[in-house]
Amino acid sequence: NIHYMKNATRILFVLTLLLSGLYSCKDDGASSDKNESTGKLSDSQKAKLYDKVWFSTSSSGGIEHEFLSDQTLRLSLSLEGRWNWINKGDTMDILDPNNNRYRYLFISINDNTMSFK
Repeated sequence: NIHYMKNATRILFVLTLLLSGLYSCKDDGASSDKNESTGKLSDSQKAKLYDKVWFSTSSSGGIEHEFLSDQTLRLSLSLEGRWNWINKGDTMDILDPNNNRYRYLFISINDNTMSFK
């Protein structure tokens, strides 16, 4: 009877360790909430973004964004900032003309449309 209790205690201890290890490795899906790069955009897709004037579909006109290939971000003719891809992924680090930092997580980039959040 005592031998059985020792084995049961060992088994319970091992099971507890295994279950706690599995739980700590579980994907909680939190990365999508932090605007982290998914790396899903290719260099050829990113190239479609550069040296074009992008207008917002919800705006009444004016330059919305212009991502120049020299990493200049133009928000209007007189307001320029800088941009840089983070870890060659699909997330861009933006430094606006007032030295504020933002991150754009690009959803898609096509010849005539692009979207980010």
